[in-house]
Amino acid sequence: MRLPSICLALALLTASALAEDKEITVKVGGEAELKMSVPKDAEVTIKGAETTIHSKGLWIYLWRPAGAKTVADVVPHVGEVIKGQFVKYAVESTESLNVAGHEAKHLKGKGEEADDNDPGTADVVIFTDGKNVFAACVHGERDEAAKERPALLKALESIKPG
Repeated sequence: MRLPSICLALALLTASALAEDKEITVKVGGEAELKMSVPKDAEVTIKGAETTIHSKGLWIYLWRPAGAKTVADVVPHVGEVIKGQFVKYAVESTESLNVAGHEAKHLKGKGEEADDNDPGTADVVIFTDGKNVFAACVHGERDEAAKERPALLKALESIKPG
Protein backbone atom coordinates (compact mmCIF):
# COMPACT_ATOMS: atom_id res chain seq x y z
CA MET A 1 0.00 0.00 0.00
CA ARG A 2 2.88 2.31 0.69
CA LEU A 3 4.49 1.99 -2.77
CA PRO A 4 1.43 3.27 -4.71
CA SER A 5 1.16 6.24 -2.33
CA ILE A 6 4.83 7.06 -2.77
CA CYS A 7 4.54 6.77 -6.57
CA LEU A 8 1.48 9.05 -6.59
CA ALA A 9 3.26 11.61 -4.41
CA LEU A 10 6.31 11.58 -6.71
CA ALA A 11 4.12 11.96 -9.79
CA LEU A 12 2.32 14.93 -8.25
CA LEU A 13 5.62 16.55 -7.23
CA THR A 14 7.01 16.05 -10.73
CA ALA A 15 3.89 17.55 -12.34
CA SER A 16 4.07 20.44 -9.89
CA ALA A 17 7.73 21.06 -10.68
CA LEU A 18 7.05 21.04 -14.42
CA ALA A 19 4.23 23.54 -13.95
CA GLU A 20 6.72 25.93 -12.34
CA ASP A 21 8.29 26.67 -15.74
CA LYS A 22 7.09 28.42 -18.88
CA GLU A 23 8.41 28.26 -22.42
CA ILE A 24 9.52 31.57 -23.89
CA THR A 25 11.20 32.88 -27.02
CA VAL A 26 13.93 35.42 -26.33
CA LYS A 27 15.81 37.68 -28.71
CA VAL A 28 19.54 37.77 -28.15
CA GLY A 29 21.87 40.24 -29.84
CA GLY A 30 19.26 41.67 -32.17
CA GLU A 31 17.59 39.11 -34.36
CA ALA A 32 18.72 35.69 -33.10
CA GLU A 33 16.03 33.91 -31.11
CA LEU A 34 16.10 31.08 -28.61
CA LYS A 35 13.17 29.03 -27.34
CA MET A 36 13.68 27.87 -23.79
CA SER A 37 11.93 27.04 -20.51
CA VAL A 38 12.41 29.39 -17.57
CA PRO A 39 10.81 29.77 -14.14
CA LYS A 40 7.20 30.91 -14.51
CA ASP A 41 7.92 34.20 -12.70
CA ALA A 42 10.85 35.07 -14.99
CA GLU A 43 11.02 38.45 -16.66
CA VAL A 44 13.05 39.12 -19.80
CA THR A 45 14.70 42.46 -20.50
CA ILE A 46 16.90 43.55 -23.38
CA LYS A 47 19.44 46.31 -22.97
CA GLY A 48 21.61 46.79 -26.03
CA ALA A 49 23.29 43.50 -26.92
CA GLU A 50 22.52 41.94 -23.52
CA THR A 51 19.39 39.92 -22.73
CA THR A 52 18.60 39.28 -19.08
CA ILE A 53 16.30 36.61 -17.67
CA HIS A 54 15.46 37.34 -14.05
CA SER A 55 13.36 35.44 -11.55
CA LYS A 56 13.52 35.04 -7.79
CA GLY A 57 17.14 34.27 -6.95
CA LEU A 58 18.24 33.91 -10.58
CA TRP A 59 19.85 36.25 -13.11
CA ILE A 60 20.86 34.73 -16.46
CA TYR A 61 22.65 37.03 -18.89
CA LEU A 62 22.76 36.18 -22.61
CA TRP A 63 24.84 37.63 -25.43
CA ARG A 64 25.47 36.86 -29.08
CA PRO A 65 29.22 37.52 -29.44
CA ALA A 66 29.87 39.66 -32.52
CA GLY A 67 31.60 37.88 -35.37
CA ALA A 68 31.67 34.47 -33.66
CA LYS A 69 31.20 31.55 -36.02
CA THR A 70 32.01 28.76 -33.55
CA VAL A 71 32.07 28.11 -29.83
CA ALA A 72 35.86 27.85 -30.04
CA ASP A 73 35.99 31.43 -31.41
CA VAL A 74 34.52 32.78 -28.16
CA VAL A 75 36.25 30.74 -25.45
CA PRO A 76 39.55 32.72 -25.49
CA HIS A 77 37.63 36.03 -25.42
CA VAL A 78 34.93 35.17 -22.87
CA GLY A 79 36.11 37.88 -20.46
CA GLU A 80 35.48 40.51 -23.12
CA VAL A 81 31.99 39.13 -23.84
CA ILE A 82 30.82 39.27 -20.20
CA LYS A 83 32.62 42.50 -19.18
CA GLY A 84 29.36 44.43 -18.81
CA GLN A 85 28.48 42.15 -15.89
CA PHE A 86 31.74 40.61 -14.68
CA VAL A 87 35.34 41.79 -15.03
CA LYS A 88 38.86 40.42 -14.50
CA TYR A 89 37.45 36.98 -15.31
CA ALA A 90 39.96 34.16 -14.86
CA VAL A 91 38.76 30.77 -16.07
CA GLU A 92 39.57 28.00 -13.58
CA SER A 93 37.91 25.07 -15.36
CA THR A 94 36.32 24.21 -18.69
CA GLU A 95 33.94 21.33 -19.34
CA SER A 96 32.20 20.12 -22.48
CA LEU A 97 28.44 19.69 -22.59
CA ASN A 98 25.62 19.70 -25.15
CA VAL A 99 23.13 22.51 -25.68
CA ALA A 100 20.47 22.38 -28.41
CA GLY A 101 22.13 19.23 -29.79
CA HIS A 102 25.53 20.87 -30.25
CA GLU A 103 28.78 20.80 -28.31
CA ALA A 104 29.15 23.66 -25.84
CA LYS A 105 31.76 24.80 -23.31
CA HIS A 106 31.02 25.45 -19.63
CA LEU A 107 33.60 27.76 -18.07
CA LYS A 108 33.86 28.39 -14.33
CA GLY A 109 36.04 31.08 -12.87
CA LYS A 110 36.61 34.02 -10.59
CA GLY A 111 36.76 37.76 -11.01
CA GLU A 112 34.80 40.82 -9.94
CA GLU A 113 31.29 42.10 -10.41
CA ALA A 114 31.35 44.97 -12.90
CA ASP A 115 29.00 47.22 -10.90
CA ASP A 116 30.93 47.34 -7.61
CA ASN A 117 34.11 45.28 -8.12
CA ASP A 118 33.15 42.85 -5.35
CA PRO A 119 35.06 39.56 -5.74
CA GLY A 120 32.98 36.67 -6.96
CA THR A 121 32.48 33.76 -9.31
CA ALA A 122 30.92 33.33 -12.72
CA ASP A 123 29.75 30.39 -14.78
CA VAL A 124 29.68 31.00 -18.53
CA VAL A 125 28.35 28.60 -21.14
CA ILE A 126 29.30 29.21 -24.76
CA PHE A 127 26.93 27.38 -27.12
CA THR A 128 25.39 27.36 -30.58
CA ASP A 129 21.95 26.60 -31.94
CA GLY A 130 23.58 25.54 -35.20
CA LYS A 131 23.25 28.99 -36.76
CA ASN A 132 24.35 31.45 -34.08
CA VAL A 133 26.81 31.40 -31.19
CA PHE A 134 25.67 32.55 -27.75
CA ALA A 135 27.14 33.13 -24.30
CA ALA A 136 25.09 32.61 -21.12
CA CYS A 137 26.33 33.71 -17.70
CA VAL A 138 25.38 33.61 -14.04
CA HIS A 139 27.57 35.37 -11.49
CA GLY A 140 27.68 36.84 -8.05
CA GLU A 141 29.69 37.62 -4.97
CA ARG A 142 31.69 34.85 -3.35
CA ASP A 143 30.38 31.53 -4.77
CA GLU A 144 26.95 32.77 -5.88
CA ALA A 145 27.43 31.32 -9.38
CA ALA A 146 27.41 27.77 -7.95
CA LYS A 147 23.99 28.42 -6.41
CA GLU A 148 22.55 29.58 -9.74
CA ARG A 149 24.35 26.92 -11.83
CA PRO A 150 21.56 24.27 -11.66
CA ALA A 151 18.92 26.75 -12.89
CA LEU A 152 21.23 27.96 -15.68
CA LEU A 153 21.94 24.42 -16.86
CA LYS A 154 18.25 23.50 -16.65
CA ALA A 155 17.31 26.49 -18.82
CA LEU A 156 20.05 25.67 -21.32
CA GLU A 157 18.99 22.01 -21.50
CA SER A 158 15.54 23.19 -22.60
CA ILE A 159 16.77 25.33 -25.54
CA LYS A 160 15.34 24.67 -28.95
CA PRO A 161 16.61 26.47 -32.04
CA GLY A 162 14.52 29.60 -32.82
